[in-house]
Amino acid sequence: MRPWKILWMLCLVSTFLSAAPLQQMQPWLGVAIDEKGTGGILIKTVISKTPAEKAGLQTGDVITSIDETAVKNRDELMTILRTKGVGNSVTVHFTRQGKAEKKTLKLEALPDRVELMQKQVMNKPLPPFTVTALSDRKTINNQSLVGKVTILEFWATWCPACRSAIPRLNQWAKTHKNIQIIGITDEKEDVIREFLKKEKIEYTLAIDAEQKLQTELQIGSIPTFLLIDNKGVVREVALGAGAYLEALIKKAEGLSASP
Repeated sequence: MRPWKILWMLCLVSTFLSAAPLQQMQPWLGVAIDEKGTGGILIKTVISKTPAEKAGLQTGDVITSIDETAVKNRDELMTILRTKGVGNSVTVHFTRQGKAEKKTLKLEALPDRVELMQKQVMNKPLPPFTVTALSDRKTINNQSLVGKVTILEFWATWCPACRSAIPRLNQWAKTHKNIQIIGITDEKEDVIREFLKKEKIEYTLAIDAEQKLQTELQIGSIPTFLLIDNKGVVREVALGAGAYLEALIKKAEGLSASP
């Protein structure tokens, strides 16, 4: 290859590599928070295998400062964590049952959404929940899943990717009567019923109006699918439809065939 061609190719590669600006790696503690905590930030959930869990932080702790900087809301917390940076250690000051305590931990990089969901729910019992079935307004809860392999879908009528998954889920629901599919949304009932005038859905729909289960599971994007075994334990997580949904369906078939 002529030298000028090699130089041209190197310049082209360099152009592509420099097209996107570099971004700072985002640090995190590994907690779900509620900013309504008195005098600080209330920890609602400590995600497993994260800096927070390793340091011994617990649900119910109220973070008051990072090192010597007070934090009162999510933005202040994120600002100070970015200032410290991934790989550096910080001291988290907090109160536990009214008593001031502190823990030192090393900041880790924020995982991608799939990894985060897996850390949160994989191989764990689904947290206690209650949603309302759209068809008959009956309650669906953890007990409703016992003895059955279940696919939980978090979706919305306005989500194109969610709508694209409906025909496949309908087809699969017809041929796999021993596996239940429950589509959960936080939309209003009248919105869903209007949608169903145009789109037929062959599986169970349920409403989580207050987003309690969605919040507990840290669902941040849709569609999200959870595969639950017959003991109520989460065995797979898929974000997005298409090939991701097909992989989850294949695993559901395997679980259903297991004794």
